[in-house]
Amino acid sequence: MTNRPVIGLMLALVVEAAHWTRFRWDFDDEACGRAWQFTSIGIGLATVLIWLDGDRYTALPNLLTWMPPLLVPMQFVQAFGLRSSMPLNTFSFLAKQRRRRNQRLGLTEAVVFVNFGNIYFVTTLVAATLGSRSNSNTWIFLIGTVGLTGWMLLSITRSRPVALILALFVAAVIAVAGQLGLQRAQDWISSGGGTGDSKFNPNSITTLIGIPGVVRQSPDIVWRLNPVGKSPMPRLLRTGTYNNYRTSTWENQKVAELDFKDLDFAGSGSEGYYLLKDGADSGATSSSLPRFTLRGAAAAETPLPLPGDGASLRDFELDGVQRNSFGCIRVFPKESVINGTVLWKGGTNPDEPPTPNEDSKVPISEQKVLRRIAGEIGLVTDPFPSERPTLLSTWSEPSTPGDESFLNAKYRRQPMTGPASVHHQSLSQKLARIQTWFHQNFKYSRTLTIFSSRYVATSPSGVAQFLTTKREGHCEYFATATTLLLREIGVPARYATGYAVFERDMKHNEYVIRGTHGHAWCRVWDRDAGVWIDFDTTPPDWLDTSTPVNSRTQWFNDGLKRLREDFFIWRNRPRNHLAVTLVMSAITLAVAAFVTKRLWKSKRRVENLAVFATYEGPLVRTPLHDLEPQARKLLGYRPLGRPFAEWLEGLRPFLADSKLLDETLALHQRLRFDPQPASPAESERLADLTRQLAAAIKRGGKRAA
Repeated sequence: MTNRPVIGLMLALVVEAAHWTRFRWDFDDEACGRAWQFTSIGIGLATVLIWLDGDRYTALPNLLTWMPPLLVPMQFVQAFGLRSSMPLNTFSFLAKQRRRRNQRLGLTEAVVFVNFGNIYFVTTLVAATLGSRSNSNTWIFLIGTVGLTGWMLLSITRSRPVALILALFVAAVIAVAGQLGLQRAQDWISSGGGTGDSKFNPNSITTLIGIPGVVRQSPDIVWRLNPVGKSPMPRLLRTGTYNNYRTSTWENQKVAELDFKDLDFAGSGSEGYYLLKDGADSGATSSSLPRFTLRGAAAAETPLPLPGDGASLRDFELDGVQRNSFGCIRVFPKESVINGTVLWKGGTNPDEPPTPNEDSKVPISEQKVLRRIAGEIGLVTDPFPSERPTLLSTWSEPSTPGDESFLNAKYRRQPMTGPASVHHQSLSQKLARIQTWFHQNFKYSRTLTIFSSRYVATSPSGVAQFLTTKREGHCEYFATATTLLLREIGVPARYATGYAVFERDMKHNEYVIRGTHGHAWCRVWDRDAGVWIDFDTTPPDWLDTSTPVNSRTQWFNDGLKRLREDFFIWRNRPRNHLAVTLVMSAITLAVAAFVTKRLWKSKRRVENLAVFATYEGPLVRTPLHDLEPQARKLLGYRPLGRPFAEWLEGLRPFLADSKLLDETLALHQRLRFDPQPASPAESERLADLTRQLAAAIKRGGKRAA
């Protein structure tokens, strides 16, 4: 079930070998304790390695799938020891210390014994359940689980097989119904039918516009970037783009999920590139393009944070990478941590040109306020788009990450002019007017105070309150208001989400992207240049509130994040596979050799392993043997090598009259070992005595309970 058949067969041989080998060890309480210590060390090491080697959300299920091999030392002690159970205080350090103290002081203590085989059986079923999803969804898994469970229960009691089979059937029906219900619930949540879905949705994103409260984002590291050579770093990395605004939600009028298609691949092997633009030429892979490495955890359909003018990708270990018409790039990684190189400034961007009546649409409820604000700023629609000057195509990158000039990197500020010149404003002039107006009249705040009712038609919208009265909010307000304002004056625009790149870790020579760096801005269509450009009107002081305070806790979390990802990437590099394999194999063989040597020296050969192992005469089974399952409920499992009749002597405290037991045992011993065959009358008499003894045991057991 876990796609590890070789390990599974080896474990099966170890566990089942106890039934057909005569080697045993006299494992006392101290030996059980040492076995548990050895097991605990193995579980601890496995936990660290699995956490370093995979996604933190799948680390626990993956660890549970490895529990059968990790717990095999305890099962070995149970199966190959001379005792049928082990003390429960083996698993607790404090309980063992208390027992030693009581023994030293001469105090008595009731010790609870458990059969670890039952624990191991349940652990194995849980590990199989958490194995490959494709395997556990098959009927074979259900049949195997029910069959193994029934087999174990039948080995304990065979008094009511019909009732047991019926109970297993009911359990199987409930399991099928539960599996189907969980599958439907998961599909419903994944499709967006529920609220609070944390999975990235390329078709819709809900904002906090009109909802009062405090914006909270995780300070944990999400991605890490490292510039290659002297390449500049992009200031905005986009994950999604949306073009239709409804109340507080941005959506895509096109079904972008169905619009995803695989990227073109140029080259071969490690020299291959994923081209972010359809039909891109060799310029998208040019060695002269700036580039940076991107490293972080990723799952299937994870959106890559990329510059708006990204060109190509290389070195990522992916099963596939797709793009939709809005420029969202999502990946299907082969491993839980990805690392590769991003090339950008390729002269184009992955977004397709604007769609008529979609990228210029303004909600009717917002038009009145937007028209008034456009007039206040001095913006109107240019009636002569063919005469609009071309957007400035050259700019200089800021010299320092904190320089706010990067917010205006793609357009130069133009002086505010009077209404007489508004009909001849270029796109860069309009953008400069809008940004200057927002920076001079608005304040950035993560504490949101705007409330907008969705059910009262006369209530002003969140965007209207932001533009007219409140004039403070976080990036979602600025991006939404700017996008709608540009559309109102006839400029196609879209709402974009992603991250801002500004925190640089000088010690590790890399840029860090945290959850608090999540940002929203707008994409503006430059008709003359034929490209989409990033435009951000959020006041630059928002950056001061987006980096967490340098605390010991955050330092520790950042260190663990780097350690896990760097170890994962190092271990999975082809040149390191052989070294890792040799080291791990050497350690495993050394431990196995040490344990095997110790066990071989202390082994004992048990001659009376089977019930009749020391008897050389004909094997005879009497009716009294059928009483063993019922007696086991009161006496526990019969210790290895203990005679059957002697073991049944333990039933005396549960019987009102022990004469019945004496007569039954005497007749059993005679029929069992007498060379003369038993007569039918004697066999019938023993069967009758066995039935009477079973009834007496049942009554005695109820009184004891």
